[in-house]
Amino acid sequence: MKSIDELLGAIDALETKGEPKSQLVKSIEYDSRKVKEGALFVAIRGFKTDGHEFIERAVESGAIAIACEAFPKRLDPTRLYVRVENARVALAQLAKRFYDDASDRLTMIGVTGTNGKTTTTTLIHGVLESAGIKAGLIGTVAYKIGNETIEAERTTPESIELHSLFDKMTKAGCQACVMEVSSHALALRRVHGIRYDVAVFTNLTRDHLDFHGTMENYFRAKKTLFDSLDERAVAITNIDSPYGEQIIADSKARALTYGIEGESAKKADIRAKAHRYELSGTTATIFVKDDGRLETIRHVGKFNLYNALAAIAVGYAMNLSRDDVMRGVNRREVVAGRMEQIWSEDGRCAIVDYAHTPDALLNVIRAIKEVLSPDAKLITLFGCGGERDKGKRPLMGEIAERESDVVILTSDNPRAENPETILDEIEAGMTKRKPFYRIADREAAIRKGISLLKRGDALLVAGKGHEPYQEIQGAKHPFDDRAVVRKIFDEARETDAKRP
Repeated sequence: MKSIDELLGAIDALETKGEPKSQLVKSIEYDSRKVKEGALFVAIRGFKTDGHEFIERAVESGAIAIACEAFPKRLDPTRLYVRVENARVALAQLAKRFYDDASDRLTMIGVTGTNGKTTTTTLIHGVLESAGIKAGLIGTVAYKIGNETIEAERTTPESIELHSLFDKMTKAGCQACVMEVSSHALALRRVHGIRYDVAVFTNLTRDHLDFHGTMENYFRAKKTLFDSLDERAVAITNIDSPYGEQIIADSKARALTYGIEGESAKKADIRAKAHRYELSGTTATIFVKDDGRLETIRHVGKFNLYNALAAIAVGYAMNLSRDDVMRGVNRREVVAGRMEQIWSEDGRCAIVDYAHTPDALLNVIRAIKEVLSPDAKLITLFGCGGERDKGKRPLMGEIAERESDVVILTSDNPRAENPETILDEIEAGMTKRKPFYRIADREAAIRKGISLLKRGDALLVAGKGHEPYQEIQGAKHPFDDRAVVRKIFDEARETDAKRP
């Protein structure tokens, strides 16, 4: 608990009215349904609802103080009302103070970019642990605090949940935290006030335009992470990305670059020359400040080589030994739903991946093609999420058809949209000159894909990755691509076993 005076010292109050019944704040809430006696309620404006409409409910539930951008018409004189310029910023500031500035006691490592954040943060976490640095992890799949794993609700939680996690990490003895930093979190100020020691940029391609509107806005949201760094920090960027140099242009931090190809990569601090891509991993010479060594990276494809280089760069920035770094990069931990291979007993392979943007889909398809034999076929199964950027749908249809031997269109998370309408919009980008199936039922589509598989072929099941549900008409229905693939493979094995 904190006193109101102590918490108010963390924010810039424009005006105050009334006074609280109690001087101690027991919790900070932005959801009026969670308010209990002794809470401080922050009224933030959401996408669908405005917290200002629920101030009275929060007071009735026991809130002793309210932070808001506009005072309500009715004021309870026994409560304190604080008007602020930006309630989201105030929430972040209050959260940090409430949890005793826990993030300041951790080495904070933030990773942002369109694709690769989850794998990169997982690799960095492995590097830190291999070097004997106990670290927390916050990402799309899960939050890790020491030996505890918590299922993630969103890539970057709201600021009050974030600082609660930091507090738990410090109490669990963590020395560092590596986290995904989404563009939504940056735009909505969830990470405001966090001092990052290291920030990593992976890449920037089309995504989230339903939220940001334009690629320029999307880029600027990502760039705020690097603009916030101070002189003590390190900014790590993918120099092969068209945005790689721009994103660190105004940063005060020391820059480190990584890359694989092109003239830019020749100047990179951390770079790689790939020799062989296989389903078991990648063989490459890794140069760290011109010290080149032949290494085997257990992760598949060029895009994962980029992710590994980003993790290696973090290790270098933190002065960790190269042996510890490479051991961490090659830990046997599987990144759920990221190029996750599932094999049948008769040697057929399905690969489940979270790829849900045009660039991610292209990267995953090409990574798989690099390791298939010339006579093997690639079957690509995917859909697109409802109520999200519609412009990417035909682009993904065109990419899947051009790069694959067979395409199966199916439902992803249609949300409130008609799945068939989404499939129409994907199909609009296709010529349908190659074998093509359209099966809205996702399990039926996966069954069809597996029925087409022969030994040596690969089925890519893209879009949902680690997600254990399908979101349809406001409800989440249990559905895990990996579990469905395994079930179908098991059924096939049992059928074969019964044959005379």
